[in-house]
Amino acid sequence: MKTISFTCQELYDLVWKKNMGQINSLYGLSSYGIRQACTTLKVPLPHTSYWIQLKHGYSWVAKLSEPYEGPESVEILKKKYETNIPLPIASPIVLLTKEIEKDSNAPLKVPDKLSKPHRLITITKDSWDKLRKNRNYKDRDPDVFFLNVDDANMSRGLRFMDTLIKLLQYRGYDFIKNRYGDTVAVVDGIEIEVYLREATKRIPAKDRYSSSELVRTGAFIFQVGKYSDQKEWKDGATVLEELLARIVAKLELIAKKKKQWEEDCRIRKIEREKQEAIERAIVERKQKEIKDFKALLQGAERFDEVTKLRNYVNAVQESADPLDEQLHQWISWARAKINWMDPLVTSSDEIFTQEDLEHYRKW
Repeated sequence: MKTISFTCQELYDLVWKKNMGQINSLYGLSSYGIRQACTTLKVPLPHTSYWIQLKHGYSWVAKLSEPYEGPESVEILKKKYETNIPLPIASPIVLLTKEIEKDSNAPLKVPDKLSKPHRLITITKDSWDKLRKNRNYKDRDPDVFFLNVDDANMSRGLRFMDTLIKLLQYRGYDFIKNRYGDTVAVVDGIEIEVYLREATKRIPAKDRYSSSELVRTGAFIFQVGKYSDQKEWKDGATVLEELLARIVAKLELIAKKKKQWEEDCRIRKIEREKQEAIERAIVERKQKEIKDFKALLQGAERFDEVTKLRNYVNAVQESADPLDEQLHQWISWARAKINWMDPLVTSSDEIFTQEDLEHYRKW
């Protein structure tokens, strides 16, 4: 780390000849470091009012204390920002603007006259010429785009827009009127509304019998985007014609932001659909489990009933003495019905059906 060494006398001469701001600029030292050094070497510091009094001819100066006992010199650390803090990084729009401006082939200069204008510019100019000759002219081409400027400035507006369109095309983009009738720059497939208008100001009424008047000022305002992405540029120290690179850079950044937003939405949609599919699968599995469990309960109940019936039939057979033909037929019939009802056997029956198994309790 860089330091500067001062003796007691050197430091004393410095702080009484230059104020803190001058020392900071001259040596790159912090006020705190200077004050700490003065404390170490017992160097008196001038009061703030000293510099004000000095301007008015007063020159009271404190002297070094004698005898002095202490270190002969002191090292003061230079301010960190001189060596450690990196240079600030330019914003994305500044970097992109410089990139566009460095391209010597980019059409960045607005000509004094229209030359090979874009189709929309030609259509708009023709419509404007017809309207200027006949104020009742209403048969406008649907591709005419609106320029909210005075007739006297229409030529400038058309030349500015034509150069902007050509710069957009040079960068690989398009300029159209969309299905809603909006004039848009199409950057990487993203439509961004653009709008050129002339600034206005309100002239107060001259008397109470007249009203205020809104008049155009001749200054152009160019707007891109809507809502949070909206940005405007206005003629001032720098006219719009010199801001073409920055305007296109902003359009590209808006498109990049919107594409990222659309990509984020797409990913969120995929994740949402995955989660919904998982939830549907859980619901479907649960429904199947419920159905299977009900079947399990029904099977167990049938098995209990079948077990009781078998035990009963066996008990009847054991208690019969002798076993006559009629009882023998009944036992055979009963065991056949039990096998039809038994979920572990499920024998078919000439009379009872599978549907009867589901409703036999209601007989």
